[in-house]
Amino acid sequence: TILLRGGGQQFIDESARSLHDSIMVVRRAMKYTNIVAGGGAVEMEIAKSLSEYAKTIPGKLQNIIKAYAKSFENIPQQLCINAGIDPIEIMAQLRKRHHEGDIWTGV
Repeated sequence: TILLRGGGQQFIDESARSLHDSIMVVRRAMKYTNIVAGGGAVEMEIAKSLSEYAKTIPGKLQNIIKAYAKSFENIPQQLCINAGIDPIEIMAQLRKRHHEGDIWTGV
């Protein structure tokens, strides 16, 4: 039993919805054991792969592929900004970890 108290009915209703959502997330995680990398991990891995591929391409096309790879890093960078975390430090750590082979690392 969980007792919810608050200053207004809207606060109580929102708290109840949040609690229900949390319980359903845990229930689903227990039922389905598959996971998807979050926090920009997939985007960082795509950026790494494209950057490595770009090194094999001669000419201007290499710059286009590098710029496209760099654009994928905007997603974890924006996650850092939204969370109030220093994006410069975190992005450097993410690049390092992904180049070391830790594909599940995200913000």
